[in-house]
Amino acid sequence: MVNAKPIFDYKVIRRDRKKTASLQVSPHNEVSIIVPADLSEEHIAEIIRHKTPWIISKIKFNEEVQYPQKPKEFVSGECFQYLGRNYRLKVIHGDNTGIELKNGRFVVTVKSREADRIDTSVRELLTDWYIAHAEMKLKQRLDRYKDRVGASYHGLTIKTLKQRWGSCTSDGIMNFNWKIIIAPMSIVDYVVTHELCHLRHHDHSKEFWRLLERVMPDYKEKKEWLRVNGALLDF
Repeated sequence: MVNAKPIFDYKVIRRDRKKTASLQVSPHNEVSIIVPADLSEEHIAEIIRHKTPWIISKIKFNEEVQYPQKPKEFVSGECFQYLGRNYRLKVIHGDNTGIELKNGRFVVTVKSREADRIDTSVRELLTDWYIAHAEMKLKQRLDRYKDRVGASYHGLTIKTLKQRWGSCTSDGIMNFNWKIIIAPMSIVDYVVTHELCHLRHHDHSKEFWRLLERVMPDYKEKKEWLRVNGALLDF
């Protein structure tokens, strides 16, 4: 029996210290398999055949999800989003550093002597601004939705989370990824409500989803928006 050729190309990367094979699908649908240096081509082909449904699902996901076209350079004229609205960046030089949102712009002041690291300084100032405003805005939204959910929280922390937009502890501490504040307010509300519902139902049981739907009837639309656009909430 002739084995069918995969419907996608893939790159084999051999590494001496690698003990087992692992697969990667990049955001641009580049498929790679990283294997031990002595693994046979036949064994590699068998792994690819076995994992083809998973690879195809990842490729389909990438085709649906939006990714940033290019990284930010943190220079005047670039756009940064806050609560779903675009604001142009204006970088100026001064004696002190600072940032403010005024007249539809992020105005960032950096010291002239930092010319060799202006992009780093601008990134740090923007990040600090987003974190501070995320804490303020998320507390407002928690306080707005807690009574609707019928839950109470006991603390709020803002973090940089790699895999999640939010989480909560059993004792009512709410943790949120500051990057969610880049999204429109309706999406922020979805994430807040989702985590508040977890204070009453700690898993994704039917009861959890019923509660979330009662508080936010269109939560599925917001969940799908976040799935598709979540990778854009970054800089």
